[in-house]
Amino acid sequence: IGLTNVVSGLNRGRDPGGNPVGAPTEFVVGVALNQGAVDQEREAGRFKWKAEAGADFAVSQPVFDADALEAFLERTAATPLPVVAGIWPFLNARNAEFLANEVPGVVVPSVLVDRMRAAEESGAEAAVSEGVAIALEMIEAVTPLVAGFHLGAPAGRVDLALRVLRESGVRTTA
Repeated sequence: IGLTNVVSGLNRGRDPGGNPVGAPTEFVVGVALNQGAVDQEREAGRFKWKAEAGADFAVSQPVFDADALEAFLERTAATPLPVVAGIWPFLNARNAEFLANEVPGVVVPSVLVDRMRAAEESGAEAAVSEGVAIALEMIEAVTPLVAGFHLGAPAGRVDLALRVLRESGVRTTA
């Protein structure tokens, strides 16, 4: 929030003390949001403060529960800040379990971990396909709620992100 204030000031041609710095900067300010935070009131308050500090948009944690994102956006509806949803295709069951258990702020419902385990029993490609299917489900669920989404590439597997993009049918400008 402090850094957002500083950058927004620079965009207005002012340093942190309010002194002129010459020509204003033209930074685009993005901030994080955690739709799965344990303390939703605190996260909603921080989201509002980030918007008031001058954020131009917010990027969510990877979305594995569209209902949680929707509830967060409803809670913060009075704060008109475009949201870019994080989409992460699982590579395998271990990847799903890691995100579910080891990455703070990321909530992976157990039903998705179970789906990945079941798919992996049929082999690595089946697990990848299930991970892509889950990512596509998340895109479909969040598209009406957000300004856009960004795709993660697990273990540097850009091919998976591109596969999700192709299979989503989302039009790109590139």
